[in-house]
Amino acid sequence: MNPSDISFLDGGGPRLALRQRGPLGAPRGALLFVHGATLASDLYDVPLQGYSWMDAAGAAGREAFAVDLRGYGRSERPACFDRPAADSPPYATATDVLHDIDRAVEAVREATGRERIDLVGGSWGSVTCALYAGGPGAAKLRRLVLYAPLYADRNETWLKICGAPEDPDRLNPGLGAYRWVEETGFRQRWDSEIPLADKTAYRPEAVFRALFDSALDGDPAAAKRRPAAFRAPNGTLVDLHSVFTGRPLYDPKAIELPTLLLRGAADPTSTHADASRLFDALGAKTRQYSVIGGASHFAVAERAAPQIFAAAEAFLSG
Repeated sequence: MNPSDISFLDGGGPRLALRQRGPLGAPRGALLFVHGATLASDLYDVPLQGYSWMDAAGAAGREAFAVDLRGYGRSERPACFDRPAADSPPYATATDVLHDIDRAVEAVREATGRERIDLVGGSWGSVTCALYAGGPGAAKLRRLVLYAPLYADRNETWLKICGAPEDPDRLNPGLGAYRWVEETGFRQRWDSEIPLADKTAYRPEAVFRALFDSALDGDPAAAKRRPAAFRAPNGTLVDLHSVFTGRPLYDPKAIELPTLLLRGAADPTSTHADASRLFDALGAKTRQYSVIGGASHFAVAERAAPQIFAAAEAFLSG
């Protein structure tokens, strides 16, 4: 990541990092990416040829931006992150970060002179962006892409992570402000979502290495940890517990701008049943649902990434 490609938003809340690709004044408009629950904007900007969605958007003639929400990546981390996680409640839920998304949208509108911009939200970011698009952001957005969309589908695998051990339908009371993400755990999670013994059939090892190293580089505390790890806020797990116990956090009918749902066919987190239910409930008259074969939850960093980029570009250009 070239430091010159990152600017910082100060004032009005925690300091936020904002990446940029593509020249200002690009003909096809401005696009803002919002990340999910674990990785920050690194996921949209994998530093390997052919795996950066931001680069692909810039090459397609778009002004591409990506924000690190509070507590993530190169954005400001709260004081509670300097204490043991158990000393503070989960940090940064969806409602907490709506203001961060709005600040980033306003920064992009100001930088580009666009009245309306396009918005991409992935995984937990689909929840935050759906909340924003159906509420305070409706008049500021042109089109919406929800990648690996989440709505309200029971998921027993995830309830083992964020639910109470004795009763998964209750939120785990032991969740602290943040969690440490180590390479072994992250690799196991990603590998578990690839339905083949040979994980490299979906994901080149070089992509995994580049993405994880980039995430470590974004957290100043990572190098002090053995094994090396980066911190991710746990407010996301509060939201995901609601989603995976069938309690939606947003009203799809409130989303009236053109919307694309885009997921990998092998994704066990963003399921076909959930995406179909969301598609039917959307208030948007113009809506599409696209499924990419040979792709998991992390499709944008897999061999199927070019298909994801192309499907989104076709929708945004439509």
